[in-house]
Amino acid sequence: MINISGRKKFWIGIALINLAIVAVLGFVLRSKILFSMPFIDYKNTLHAHSHFAFGGWVTVALLTLLTYEVLPVSMNRKPVYKWFLAGILLAAIGMLVSFPVQGYGFYSIFFSTLLVFVTYGYSYVFIKDVLKTKNSKTIKLLSIASVIYLVISSVGPFTLAYLLATKSGNAFLYRDSIYTYLHLQYNGFFTLAIMALLFNRIEHLLPKAGLNKAYKFAHILNITVLPSMFLCYLWHYPNTLFRVIALAGSLSLVVCTVYFFITAYSIRSVLEKTTKPVKIIGLTALAAFTLKMAMQAFTIFPALGHLIFSNRPMIIAFLHLVLLGFVSLYLIAHFLYAGYMPTNRRSITAVYVFTFAVVANEVVLFMQGTGVMFMTNSALYAQLLWATGAALLGGAILMVRSYYTAYPKSKPVIPVQQKSIIESQRKNYNKYE
Repeated sequence: MINISGRKKFWIGIALINLAIVAVLGFVLRSKILFSMPFIDYKNTLHAHSHFAFGGWVTVALLTLLTYEVLPVSMNRKPVYKWFLAGILLAAIGMLVSFPVQGYGFYSIFFSTLLVFVTYGYSYVFIKDVLKTKNSKTIKLLSIASVIYLVISSVGPFTLAYLLATKSGNAFLYRDSIYTYLHLQYNGFFTLAIMALLFNRIEHLLPKAGLNKAYKFAHILNITVLPSMFLCYLWHYPNTLFRVIALAGSLSLVVCTVYFFITAYSIRSVLEKTTKPVKIIGLTALAAFTLKMAMQAFTIFPALGHLIFSNRPMIIAFLHLVLLGFVSLYLIAHFLYAGYMPTNRRSITAVYVFTFAVVANEVVLFMQGTGVMFMTNSALYAQLLWATGAALLGGAILMVRSYYTAYPKSKPVIPVQQKSIIESQRKNYNKYE
């Protein structure tokens, strides 16, 4: 088994615990729809669920991996990174506790603001350090761009804070600020960070042609982020300039998706050498990425775009497609591939339960969304979503249990094929601990 440093082990474990907490909140929300739970405020709990999913799960997991994988040991052992991650965790816990009690109030806004400023500090130090490393141009481009989008996504929350402070009734600006934040997080920070982690893990195994394609794909992916953001503004019939930029964004997404397939084909030999669980979960995550890109591109058509943006179940389906289907499943596949999570039967069972629940959840959400479109909605969807929520919670708890029972008491049995890959990574990357 690859040696996991104390800090890396700690933060990955915290991230998995936070994923389980997110699943608890999601299950509570779906239970609230079916059962009488007057002591639960649905809207406030929803705020806690979404904020903690971003801050407590995804941000902690991605920044932990960016810190301890992209940066060499001489840099990632700086105490400042430990304090940045601790600050992010503190802010996330603060939001988790304050939002259910008061909704948007003094404490929840304080911790939300704290999270933003801590990520500012992290991004500044991280970018300075990455520029000093010997990482490839692909890794530098993706990792630096990802945290830049993390920083500029804060324009959304600050705009919301302004609207709340001034008691503005501007519905367009309110929704646009939310869509801007979500876009820059989902399609900027999350997506580019994941691609940086993916290529950072495998690029030393790639032929020169594969490296060149990866670099071109990184450029194209980065170029898509800002123009495709204007697709989010089509719901309120904007001016011609916005439509032209949105069209450019849509076309860039199509080009990026095509080049993604070209890149994936060029590195298929590397991907094929992974273990079966990693293949299944990783390919599911990449399929979710492809579907995400297609859905974004097709919103350029006014009828479809307006129908989707006015369809709450479809919006929720898209958000879960990215957060669960793409981001969460990729992170779990990455944990397995890198040897951070054990590959014993208990762990793999937990991962499969969670993956099945993610897929089932998306299927039901999309069925509910299309049901709204064609006015064939059914109360059965709420019951099915409650069941998938229970499965997500069960899978998340089982993953946490398998993680903490495997370390340090027992060493998971890693297949020879996977072990050789990990050992190769250790030899080629002295920055891995």
